Amino acid sequence: MKSKPNPVRLDAWDYRILAEIQSDGRISKSELAKRVHLSASACSERLRALEVAGIIEGFYARLSPALIGGMVFVMVEVVLERHRLEDQRHFETAIGEFPEILDCWAIGGRIDYLMRVASPSMAAYQDFMEGLLQAGLGIDQYYSLVVTKPVKSNSPISLSALGFVDIREVRDSGRDRNLIQG
Repeated sequence: MKSKPNPVRLDAWDYRILAEIQSDGRISKSELAKRVHLSASACSERLRALEVAGIIEGFYARLSPALIGGMVFVMVEVVLERHRLEDQRHFETAIGEFPEILDCWAIGGRIDYLMRVASPSMAAYQDFMEGLLQAGLGIDQYYSLVVTKPVKSNSPISLSALGFVDIREVRDSGRDRNLIQG
């Protein structure tokens, strides 16, 4: 059984670094240090520690589906035939092998999983789903929800909306700089 990682204690400086790199993943380390008001070496050490701790999972380019060619995105609700732990593990391991599946979330409620699938066309999507059904993953039912237009996607995690204090607020108010939540 997979254990939960130990929580890492973050301070307001770390949250400010995380907010900055979410908005600009290509920012130079020196510019990042300027924006968060730390020395370049202190900022670099904190950034490295956030990566080592697994808080920063990676840096990615966000592509424009409209500009790289016609893409169809489908949200797929999946219900498994059985709900045994080994069936869930089998499904979760197997779907990692399909690059068409961009995201997959285990869901509580009337469905078991919600997947985001990218395909060059609806015909290709249907072929993909038929192959997925024949792959022996234990899928009982699936429901396709075609994305007609993106309204909001790939948004960064809003640290301030989660109640984390912005380092500028801490500095300006004179409060303890290690304060995490307001």
